[in-house]
Amino acid sequence: MEFNTRQYDGPYEVSAVELDIEGQLLRGLLYFPRESYPKPYPLITYFHDFPQLFSLHQIVSNLEFLLEMGFSLLVFNFRGYRQSQGEVSLQSQLQDALEMAKFIQLMGKKEIFKLKEVNILAHGFGSYIALLLSSMINFLNKILLISPILNVKKQIDDDTFVKTLAYINRYLPGYIHGIENTDLFLSKTKSELNCEEYRLERVFNKMTYNKMKIIIGSRNKLIDISELKASIFDKLPRLKVVLIEQMDHDWMDEENIGNLQEEIKLFLAY
Repeated sequence: MEFNTRQYDGPYEVSAVELDIEGQLLRGLLYFPRESYPKPYPLITYFHDFPQLFSLHQIVSNLEFLLEMGFSLLVFNFRGYRQSQGEVSLQSQLQDALEMAKFIQLMGKKEIFKLKEVNILAHGFGSYIALLLSSMINFLNKILLISPILNVKKQIDDDTFVKTLAYINRYLPGYIHGIENTDLFLSKTKSELNCEEYRLERVFNKMTYNKMKIIIGSRNKLIDISELKASIFDKLPRLKVVLIEQMDHDWMDEENIGNLQEEIKLFLAY
């Protein structure tokens, strides 16, 4: 895919990405590495957490080192978040992931991406969507999960989650669409989690990838390590787990982000 008018953010060529999904626009940014790296490029696709309060440019800024490694970087807002249209739901996010996978395949056929080197970096709840997606496509290389939220039912039943929704609605209106009626959103999400297609335990044996790594911070209060071990460690092959001291859940705010970046580099290096 060639772009008629090239735009740059510093040394990196960048293009806006818009996917029309059921009449709603999913918006993102596609960054290419420096021109010294030849096409086709290995790709990192970022799946964000809930809530997603960082701008896409902030995410790219924190992941710029991947561009310096020669990766292309695709970041986007699932529908219902920030600049993308629609409302948040499990169904819409999984559908968005599938449509993005089709876009990646198209770019691969045009020799923009190396389809054998398509990787996902996911944070928090984005990890849940990434794992579901891995059971539905067969061209993922590496999956890196940072502070993965996999016990979603427990999370939404917690009072802290309800308070988070109330905070966003009051102080950050417009950041997330579809949560304005908190009771309705919670009811809908719980109903979705009861559907077979959204239950991780039903798709473990269908997941396809070459390597997987989980990075967790020692100060992460949202994740119970023992629960995570019981839910995923023994069920997935080729899984490596790393604990980073003093890292919290929201890794982009971390003062010791350098330690995390080194772990990411080690895993994604090609």
